[in-house]
Amino acid sequence: MPISFNQIPANWRMPLYWVELDPSKAGLGTYAGRSLLVGIMNTGGTAVPDVPIAVASQAQADALFGQGSMLAGMFKAFYANNWANEVWGLPVAEPSGGAAAAGSILVAAPPTAAGTIDLYIGGHHVGVNVAATDTVAQIATAIAAAITADHSLPVTAIATTGSVAVTSKFKGVPGNDIKLSDSYYGTVGGEQLPVGVTLTYTQPTGGVGSPVFTNAISNLGETEVDYVCMPFTDSTSMLAWETEFGFSDTGRWGFVRQHYGQIFNCMRGIYSDLLTFGATRNSAQMSVLGIEMGSPTPSYEWAAAYTAKAARALLNDPARPLQTLSLES
Repeated sequence: MPISFNQIPANWRMPLYWVELDPSKAGLGTYAGRSLLVGIMNTGGTAVPDVPIAVASQAQADALFGQGSMLAGMFKAFYANNWANEVWGLPVAEPSGGAAAAGSILVAAPPTAAGTIDLYIGGHHVGVNVAATDTVAQIATAIAAAITADHSLPVTAIATTGSVAVTSKFKGVPGNDIKLSDSYYGTVGGEQLPVGVTLTYTQPTGGVGSPVFTNAISNLGETEVDYVCMPFTDSTSMLAWETEFGFSDTGRWGFVRQHYGQIFNCMRGIYSDLLTFGATRNSAQMSVLGIEMGSPTPSYEWAAAYTAKAARALLNDPARPLQTLSLES
């Protein structure tokens, strides 16, 4: 049977033998190093809960999971640290019977001079201009309007007389980690409250519920994922994912499946609490980053940034130490 070539003519009569190389199939063995972000989606998102989906941009993440959702915020943090590598989202619905975290911003005193309030909502800057003649009610209304205008923020805001009620856009425990503050960079960074203005914060609390991951893990099936961001630190959630990535016969690290992969997480706490938490964990698959109480950024965004920077570094060198890498917000 004659052999078909692309370049050598079929009637070539020159003696000896001739070789032709076809590079058209080259490069198919490239290692993807896929990342997976697991988080709560909003009811306005178009994605199907518990079904993993590839995400190519922040705009796509906002549409799929809802603007201001936990998972959309995680993608924003991921892209700030890794814009080049493949990343998927695994959205989960709000916990059944869960509650959204709620807090408030009280405008305790009016200004005596004009200026700008540099608010930080979950680590994201919100600027509010204040006139010298503004009342506390007018300032509260301006704060609520500025928060509402930024659809990427993880909270809603409603102004009452001199106060702003702030509520997480999603139900669940992670909403308790959305911090309210102002002037984070201080006078060195050109941030200070207008003269006379006093703000009092009630940090969001009351967020209740964690997702059940049984269906999400089942629907992930045999999809290869190497870097997983799973930002829930309750023992039930951690055990579910550690079992999936376990060394047993049914785990991803087991001899039957051989998918491997690493899980990245984050926990906020004072030093002694982090030490106590660490003593309760002995996981070969999950790395939990401890962050200080004063960080304005939610722990779920820290976890996404950690995952992104780890994936970017470990793809180039699997033995690369991670403790010297910087995380971008």
